[in-house]
Amino acid sequence: MKFLLLSVPVLDLQYPPSSPAIIKSCLLSAGHEASVFDTNILVYNLARDSQHFVELSNLFEVCGTSTQWNNYTEALFDTEHDIINQWLDIITNKISDVKPDWLGISVFSYKSHKAAILISLIAKQKFPKLKIVVGGRGASSYPFGPDAASFSKKLLEIFNKKVIGEKFGQTLVNTGLADSFIEGDGEQAIIELANNSQANIVGDISKIDLETVPTPNYDDYDLSLYEYINEPTLSITGSKGCVRQCTFCDIPVLWPKFKFRSGEHIANEMLELKQRYGVNKFYMSDSLVNGSMKAFMDFTGRLAEYNTQNPDDTIRWVGQYITRPVNQIPPGYYEKLKLSGGEGLTIGAESGSNSVRKHMRKKFSTYDLDTEIAEFSKNGIVCVLLFFSSYPTETWQDFEDTCDMLMRYMPYYADSTVYKITLGIPYTHHANTPLWNMQEEIGLNYDISTDVLWLMNDNKELTFYERIRRRLILQELSFALNLPLSRNAAELNQLRYTLQFHLTKIEEFFGKCPDIKVYPDYYNLTDYDQVLMPPELQIKVMECRNSNLENIKKIKTFNVDTLDNIGYDKQGYVELKQALGEI
Repeated sequence: MKFLLLSVPVLDLQYPPSSPAIIKSCLLSAGHEASVFDTNILVYNLARDSQHFVELSNLFEVCGTSTQWNNYTEALFDTEHDIINQWLDIITNKISDVKPDWLGISVFSYKSHKAAILISLIAKQKFPKLKIVVGGRGASSYPFGPDAASFSKKLLEIFNKKVIGEKFGQTLVNTGLADSFIEGDGEQAIIELANNSQANIVGDISKIDLETVPTPNYDDYDLSLYEYINEPTLSITGSKGCVRQCTFCDIPVLWPKFKFRSGEHIANEMLELKQRYGVNKFYMSDSLVNGSMKAFMDFTGRLAEYNTQNPDDTIRWVGQYITRPVNQIPPGYYEKLKLSGGEGLTIGAESGSNSVRKHMRKKFSTYDLDTEIAEFSKNGIVCVLLFFSSYPTETWQDFEDTCDMLMRYMPYYADSTVYKITLGIPYTHHANTPLWNMQEEIGLNYDISTDVLWLMNDNKELTFYERIRRRLILQELSFALNLPLSRNAAELNQLRYTLQFHLTKIEEFFGKCPDIKVYPDYYNLTDYDQVLMPPELQIKVMECRNSNLENIKKIKTFNVDTLDNIGYDKQGYVELKQALGEI
């Protein structure tokens, strides 16, 4: 069988997508033909600049309001028809050139659903005999995320019947736009499909020995096109699942049992990819890299040995990492981690509140995180901290605890230990997470039509309007202290789109938005005369700024693009604040 494997928008540009590269290697090892085409980087190439790419990506994430039905592009996109049609023409030309038996569409998240359905519509129209298979985590998620209701209406117009199922992949099969849906892991399932052409296949990770999966094949990617951080980076996977059961995460549902490769096996794969592609930096796509402490110590030990012996040709790696309690950290741990090339470790801090993190089941305290960040600073290990506000139990004091943590880490932004932070999207409620399963028990009310319609019985002040207010206050704090933010503009835009496109349902669930109190910017913390930050918090931020003037200068030095980013983020802040004030 011959496969053409597509990765589709919306994806980050920091490294080539790994899933199609893995599936290709699996197909080749089983004697089939396969090639990969990254249609996400194609959007970037057609956009010609990063700003336009962000705008196009935003259009891929929402249904659109168009009622025009001259063609599918006009039906799904309100604007940018020429560039979307050009994108589709290049894809269909690729299909025509390759002449595959199967078109495989790799769907990373609900943000890729619109692209996947548009490609399927056009491919089935132009190549009626072509078979299409969809897979990936996004194929197993609920269709179209927060815009499900709008897409449901639009698909009803196309197919004259209700077609949205519980999962996106099944929806495409229901509509006849896909011939097969691989649910779960695809390494073995894709070979079963190639051999038997089954309609639906469930990939069972429990039956897969991860060390038998061949090394990813990146031969079809133009590795020069991606927006790497500092240097070219390839992605590899060392484990599946997670050792945590965080209440807001669906990873335990997708992978009930944590499975991992040996540390030496992962290190050897890195060295193989380095030799094949001349790349020295790797992104670990695992849910967490240090789930097994034994495997992680073996991994860091093997790479530390290699880097010590090859000081002019070292390996570097980044990945998602969990903070563990202080008493679980063995002697010499941080020194070995540094020598192994570990950098840019992404840690889900989530909140500065111990009580919120306890409810989340994060299993580490503020003291544990403070201690680890101090050790990172001492050993020159760089990290990225992820936060999000408005977890359902979050009180105003919990929110202030997060503000306090952001301010307390000023020295670590200044010495570049904390390279970036994300302020995140306020909590959104998703099916099949532990919090979803306990919602009746804890008194969380939810409307399934969109993921922002939820409210706790004993925390009723945390409406969607209040969540936006808190997110904007975090933005004002960041302006005042010049915090090094990542993905911030996209987050602000997404909140604005949600507020605009779902306002009717938001008002039905929460009632009309009350007057949002604004205050003078008493200490000139921002560029604005009026802010949402209450006076008592303004005082704390002012004191933090005045005691960290030198650190703020260093943040600007280490993050040369901070001012540009903040400039763009100000636009998102103003637009979201205006949208909140106008409803």
